[in-house]
Amino acid sequence: MSNLIRFLAAISICVGFGMTQASASSEKSVTINLGGKFCEFYPNEITAALKKLPGVKSVDAQDRRKFVVVQFDDSKVTTDQMITALRGVKQDGMWHCDGSV
Repeated sequence: MSNLIRFLAAISICVGFGMTQASASSEKSVTINLGGKFCEFYPNEITAALKKLPGVKSVDAQDRRKFVVVQFDDSKVTTDQMITALRGVKQDGMWHCDGSV
């Protein structure tokens, strides 16, 4: 019986360690450099577009900065998807956004 208890304890420790490693590795932060025409003047639109993506936890976009910092779960969203979302932030040829990592 004591061997079974030791075995189960070892399994639970390994499983717990594996789960901790998986969740820690999926949370990331990325700085996206903003490009496009007047993009940095529209932080609210940028934030809204990025927050629509599943896995984006927070967006730090301040007025007139040429970059945003995004906290995200990389098992749910990629940086390429974020760049695509940024490219959708625009207004009829007057201004548009782009981004690069």
